[in-house]
Amino acid sequence: MHDHAAVGLPLGFTLLRLILLGAVTAVAGWALVRPFAPAVPGAATRRVVTGFAGVGGVVVLLIAEATWMPPPAAVALIGLLAAPPALRRARPVPAGLVVAAAVLATVAAGAWFSGPPSSFACITLMAAFVGVSWLALCPPTAVVRVVGAALGVTLLVGLGQVTIAGRLTTPAAGDPMLTRVAVGGGPVDVLVVPHMPGWNLVQTTDTALSVGNASNALVPALPRDGVTGRWALVWLPEGRSDLWLDRAGTRATVPVDTGDVAWSGPDVRGPEGPDYASAALAAKLAGKRGDLPWPALTGADAAALRARVASIGGPFAVVADDSRRAADAAAVVREEATRLGLAVTPGAPDVLVLGGSAPDGARRHLAPWLAPPDLSTPEARRYAETLSAAFPGATPSRSGLAARSG
Repeated sequence: MHDHAAVGLPLGFTLLRLILLGAVTAVAGWALVRPFAPAVPGAATRRVVTGFAGVGGVVVLLIAEATWMPPPAAVALIGLLAAPPALRRARPVPAGLVVAAAVLATVAAGAWFSGPPSSFACITLMAAFVGVSWLALCPPTAVVRVVGAALGVTLLVGLGQVTIAGRLTTPAAGDPMLTRVAVGGGPVDVLVVPHMPGWNLVQTTDTALSVGNASNALVPALPRDGVTGRWALVWLPEGRSDLWLDRAGTRATVPVDTGDVAWSGPDVRGPEGPDYASAALAAKLAGKRGDLPWPALTGADAAALRARVASIGGPFAVVADDSRRAADAAAVVREEATRLGLAVTPGAPDVLVLGGSAPDGARRHLAPWLAPPDLSTPEARRYAETLSAAFPGATPSRSGLAARSG
């Protein structure tokens, strides 16, 4: 199994994030202050502002992974960012012309060449960096000062949108990803486990939506027996890519970074997947590292099942899914029923549920791992409170409590 030793952002991506934050701070701050400084900026000031703007624009291009932008458009953008720092003197170019060129060159690249929904904020940042860079070469007319201040605000808003979209918070590969996305008029919580190349289990808020690895490969997230929320299986490629969400026709993307080491644990497509995801989420919220055991029948589970069979005291039916744990549990239950002389009869009013769901009207007796955990201890209450804050609507599980406490 993969060792989840890395926590947080990859080093290279962290450096890009810090550079972008610094560039936005420097360029936006200068643009917002300029209306109150009517003097023509000196050569050193122009070089600093245009240099930060150029670096910031290129970093946005890298963070956006703008494969949707044709190479000529990317080259033109880099040229627009690189030219101002190389100019020695101020150029009295009309502010409107500068902004129009910057916006047209950048927005056209994204709007006309099928960028994902989350690319709009990156496009806005690119355009604003280009605009401020060229405006730094203009004389401080009223129009230049006002337009520059507007672009400074645009930089701050664009940075906020990129952050909210998750572009700056992608977790390390192999670390389960938990994020909140605004799509279709409301927030949607998304959990991706194991967040590695291959099949991944995606849990979402309990609302009708579809998820997938591309705009034309969406599958509905559906409820599952015994667990809350909605679930879908999505194949994720190696490295950084986008997870697409569609809610009532409105789409959004979430950046993911699965790394280059494929998941070597059990198949998350099996019935135990949601239980493992619950444990992975609890461990993540507790800041724990390392692999988690795949759900399996424990000695304590077997003892509890024998006691449950004895407490039923009469004929009962068994409902199970096709998981290995349910098969092992069924063997223990039938062995104990035989020892006690009890009949295992399909259609009996008492049903011992080892997986799946019991028929309507039946008296259900849940396997230990399906029953709600005991939340009376301080540690269990902290687990429930943390889970409620991080993923509203998700219910505590025994596997989650065990992963947090273990």
